[in-house]
Amino acid sequence: MEKYSEASNRRCEYKYLIGREPVSEVTGFLSQHLKLDEYSRERENNSYTVRSIYYDSPSFTCFHEKLDGQKYREKFRVRTYNEPGTAPIFLEDKKKNGLFYEKPRAELSDDTIRIIDDPNFDSNEEMAIPEEDRTLIDRFLFHLRGKGYFPVALVAYDREAYIEPGGNNIRVTLDKNLRAGLFPSLDQIHEEERLEYILYNWIILEVKFSQLVPRWLKRLVSLFNLNRQACSKYCTSIGHFLGEAPELKESVANV
Repeated sequence: MEKYSEASNRRCEYKYLIGREPVSEVTGFLSQHLKLDEYSRERENNSYTVRSIYYDSPSFTCFHEKLDGQKYREKFRVRTYNEPGTAPIFLEDKKKNGLFYEKPRAELSDDTIRIIDDPNFDSNEEMAIPEEDRTLIDRFLFHLRGKGYFPVALVAYDREAYIEPGGNNIRVTLDKNLRAGLFPSLDQIHEEERLEYILYNWIILEVKFSQLVPRWLKRLVSLFNLNRQACSKYCTSIGHFLGEAPELKESVANV
């Protein structure tokens, strides 16, 4: 779905944690400046479900780069939405450089899913992979085969999304009901039974923009006493299950 509503060009991202109590007031404020995106309007409670499988190395390179505050970092994920069969499946490479990020993505066919699911499968040259997607898929396969990346976490949450009327510079999302499970397979991306709730009553507010900081953001921050902070859903999930040194955990060593 975010392919439908969020471009992969370079953008800036601010994150805030808010409690459930003021969320209706926050959405009321946002509604004065933005409008619900079409995918939120289509769903109950104005929210659709984002489902992602994150990949990392056996030493949890992506996790530690985030904790260490490395300025440039990237992470790969396979992402889809809502119920099975209702949305495409995408491969994304989210690259961050300080506050800025870009997110190349490719829609996956049955062939490319087979390649990703079995990194030893060596027939990708024969597959019908669109030329514009080949660089991203080849880069991901390099991390799978050369660096041992594997599916580490399945992360899901319910997203209420707002966009700028008449433009695409500003996008605001409220991500609720964060839940996660460890070591999934690709065919488990829609499974809910194995997921555990994380962050409990907290909601992640993300403000994304590609040009100027929204004029109303300073007032929003002041009204609700918001503090900008790092809040990676992947790292929060890994920290919840495995602590700050996950590669030392016996459960990981046996994967």
